[in-house]
Amino acid sequence: MTRLTTLSKMTATPSKAAHARVGESMTIRVTLDAVRPLVWRQLDIRSDLMLPDLHALIQDAMGWQNRHLHMFFTGKDPYGEGQRYEMRESLEEDDDGSGIVEDGVAVGDLLTAVGDSLGYEYDFGDGWSHRVEVQSIGGDVPESACTGGERACPPEDCGGPHGYAELLKAISDPHHCEYQQYREWLGPFDAEKFDLSDANARIDARRGGIELSVRVTAQWPKLSPLFSRAPLEYHRKLAMMLGSVEFNSEAIDPTVATVAMEKLSWFLARVGAEGLTLTAAGYLSPKDVTAIRDELNWGREWIGNSSREVDNQPVHWLRWSAKALGLVRILKGKLLLTRDGKNLVDDPVGLWKRATSRMPLSNQEFEADAGLLLLVSVAAGSDPIERNSMMMESMELAGWSVPVRETGLMQYTARPTLDFLTLIGALTWSIGSADVNPDWGRTFAAHSLIR
Repeated sequence: MTRLTTLSKMTATPSKAAHARVGESMTIRVTLDAVRPLVWRQLDIRSDLMLPDLHALIQDAMGWQNRHLHMFFTGKDPYGEGQRYEMRESLEEDDDGSGIVEDGVAVGDLLTAVGDSLGYEYDFGDGWSHRVEVQSIGGDVPESACTGGERACPPEDCGGPHGYAELLKAISDPHHCEYQQYREWLGPFDAEKFDLSDANARIDARRGGIELSVRVTAQWPKLSPLFSRAPLEYHRKLAMMLGSVEFNSEAIDPTVATVAMEKLSWFLARVGAEGLTLTAAGYLSPKDVTAIRDELNWGREWIGNSSREVDNQPVHWLRWSAKALGLVRILKGKLLLTRDGKNLVDDPVGLWKRATSRMPLSNQEFEADAGLLLLVSVAAGSDPIERNSMMMESMELAGWSVPVRETGLMQYTARPTLDFLTLIGALTWSIGSADVNPDWGRTFAAHSLIR
């Protein structure tokens, strides 16, 4: 780990007459306004770098998480006499005619000489304004990189420069009334720490993520909604897992499908042509609960000997999953097979295809997002610690607010999908254990991302 206290690359200051040619390299300094001591980064870029790419580079070098809107602007004030260059999404939502879409605008179109500067604002609520200034022009820059900087990026959503100043004051005094609250929220945060290798690792991960994004979008289209809210290059842990997913497009092994779909097949056969009469409260009868528990060997794995569905969670998973997959329906107090249920009762390969096509299972939007992430982690063969960490990062990037205390429990935000994977045996019964999951579970999860 290296903490830079001075510029790592010192160059003689060229005269103001030096101008950038198309595609020529330049060194820029990005300084966060209204924050003291200064927080800054030095970057080597090419003049033909587009503004959306400069935005991503600033995010990575600074340490922001790309959770909010941004814009570039000329002059000192984004709403003054200068010109604003905004995200397409911003203009589509609220265009007063004074902004220009940032797409297609190169850095060299706006910054042409040493000393030229450009404003960059991130998170319009907190109002993090940055100043981008040209330090030098010329040299060889094959790829953009961070070459220097000082101090940590402020935490997201801390209230802008004023809120950050109050936060620093609170965490510097153990007797401050908000000290403990801030420390629990921030975790191991050091305002004086800047690590150049970390900054460039984020830049490299994004660069690799862009290449991966093209392949992922084509191969796993179900993930596209997640990336519409935050590009894949920002989902660093998710991108790493996706790189470990092996997709086998060959025909589904009937033997494997029979093992995986055993409980569903048995349950559909139990429902049969006559259906199952439900209790007045709409649950499976004690007779059916007992049969499921005994014949599928759940009695040894579930606490107690109750014959009520509400006391046998796996039994409830089975009934709920069959309904969620469109295999059964309720009519006049009876659980009946749907047409698809009748057709698939003796077809485990068909059930496999049906189940993967309906993944992830969810009752709410956040469960759908979490379910997709859970499926990736299973397809990648990740352990519970890796799974929870990735899901925490990507759920926040997708716009969900998750308390830090829930970090180790993130897989449970995907409860319907988690329950189903446990039901069929793709995940071990004791979720969170170090038990080895079956190889076919990885295949099932991978199929679930594309079907």
